[in-house]
Amino acid sequence: MPKSKPRRVPILVAFVWICGIQLDGQPAFPSSKTLNWNILLLTVDTTRADRLGCYGYAAAKTPHIDSLAARGVRFANAYSPVPLTLPSHASILTGKYPFAHGVRNNGSYKLPPEELTLAEILKSRGFVTSAFVASFTLDSRFGTAQGFDFYDDTFDSREALKTFRSERTADRVSSSFLKWLGENRGKRFFSWVHFFDPHLPYSPPEPFRQEFSGHPYDGEIAFMDQEIGRIMDSLERAGLFERTIIVLAGDHGEALGEKRELDHGLFIYDSTLRVPLIICGPFLPSRGAVVKSRVRLVDILPTVLELLQIDPPADLSGESLLPIIQGRESEDRASYAETFYPRENYGWSELLGLVDGRWKYIHAPRPELYDLANDPGETKNLVEEQDRTAVELSRKLSALAAQKKSGDERAGRRLTSEEESKLRSLGYLGGKSEPRSSGPLADPKDKIEDYILYFRGNLFETRGEYDKAEACFRKVLELNPDVSWNYVNLGILLAKADRLSEATRILEEGRRRLPGSTVVLSHLMATYLRAGRVADALAAGKEILSIDPDHFDALYVTGDILARQGKWVEAISHFERALRIEPENEALLRSYRQALAERQKRPSR
Repeated sequence: MPKSKPRRVPILVAFVWICGIQLDGQPAFPSSKTLNWNILLLTVDTTRADRLGCYGYAAAKTPHIDSLAARGVRFANAYSPVPLTLPSHASILTGKYPFAHGVRNNGSYKLPPEELTLAEILKSRGFVTSAFVASFTLDSRFGTAQGFDFYDDTFDSREALKTFRSERTADRVSSSFLKWLGENRGKRFFSWVHFFDPHLPYSPPEPFRQEFSGHPYDGEIAFMDQEIGRIMDSLERAGLFERTIIVLAGDHGEALGEKRELDHGLFIYDSTLRVPLIICGPFLPSRGAVVKSRVRLVDILPTVLELLQIDPPADLSGESLLPIIQGRESEDRASYAETFYPRENYGWSELLGLVDGRWKYIHAPRPELYDLANDPGETKNLVEEQDRTAVELSRKLSALAAQKKSGDERAGRRLTSEEESKLRSLGYLGGKSEPRSSGPLADPKDKIEDYILYFRGNLFETRGEYDKAEACFRKVLELNPDVSWNYVNLGILLAKADRLSEATRILEEGRRRLPGSTVVLSHLMATYLRAGRVADALAAGKEILSIDPDHFDALYVTGDILARQGKWVEAISHFERALRIEPENEALLRSYRQALAERQKRPSR
């Protein structure tokens, strides 16, 4: 895709922008070239808009986010296209819906290299670019590092496969960004800082743990807000705040029991789609403005580009928000939504949705239609009473979704065992389960008891109550035997309890029922290795690599086994392939260097 070219601005218009003169009563915007603006994107993962003070939540402790809203523009009705971290951020960074960029779920997809990101566009215009992510779901291997000069996704440099719970707290993320900022003082920058704290399990540090003892989710948000304050203060002290456009956006919300959903990803109700969106910068004609019109996260990229006078790519899903900020446009923008999480992780049907005007339509085995103006809680399904409206929205949704390219094929990737473990520990089941079904897939609404059963098992496991967790996971497996992760969940639990023989039997059963599932195979490889069955682990690793040659864990583990066997040439080959995926991995580098040294000592091996 060709890079966009700078817009040519007529002399009079440029003069008007520089001087701040208004034409036809509309506020003018100064020249980005004159002010040399920076761009700072702050994404607050799993953050509901209605849990922030500036959005009316009296119990919130979010003074710094509230301050950004008071100094900027707050969008009261912003929508995410998908309630999952990776695809939502892919939409923010590309300005496209998931069906266009191809990333539909966490972990099992990679943003294709031909997709043009905001970082790539700004880097081509002379910006120094950096990103600081807090969760493994945004690891560079998933494609979101495109265009960044510096991409900090290191969680623990001492571990080859990173940590089981691969997450960084807000203070570590902000410290990393501020260190980078200090080292790049004076350079025009685009930086993306990602916070992950309000994600299950909610466990804020003190003093927020005590202060929000009954509401730990709010405590996580308060802690995150504190670190956003650190960044704002540092920008102020460095004289950069007034030269920086700050965009704060949630990637998706969080269900706190609405429709019996806990966490996010299963449904596409407003509890997980409505997000905070605030834009603060020197271009604003007035401070503290509130935009009530519906907008979308895909509108962020074209907005930033228009502020910088850069023509946007032609194939975006979003549009600039400047006409709305300026008051030249007030109509709600139709918003697409989807989740493939139920299909790929549980074996149930995906959900597609469209919010258009007052209506929200959800395409499902049992369709849903809600009048958001009179029923914001989405409590009354009007699909039968308003059948003409439902049919019209269904037609619009079908036409929109039909625009998808070959994104699924370009973006699809298999998940490694450690990736799956990390995603599972974050509340996601992991990659594509590739469920087998001889008939129509179930509506997630009709599987809510199974979902709650799994969630309860996960909670018991977190508490160390393994017997209760086992009962839940065995029941889920009985009810849904064609989903890879149901074997893996039980296998992981049994392995944690040092019941390796039983864990192996469960995973081998999954391997027989779902041949070729790398989800099952990768965990079976790890279980074999832990049980001392090295030959079986090596065979499983080779089987994985025959299916997915870029499977990081299989490459690393196979290389390590070969090195222990003194097969240095083969080990080096596997390590080199792994390094192409994760070149910054220090433990992998140590293993590779050691293998090179041993190879020199024993050239025949």
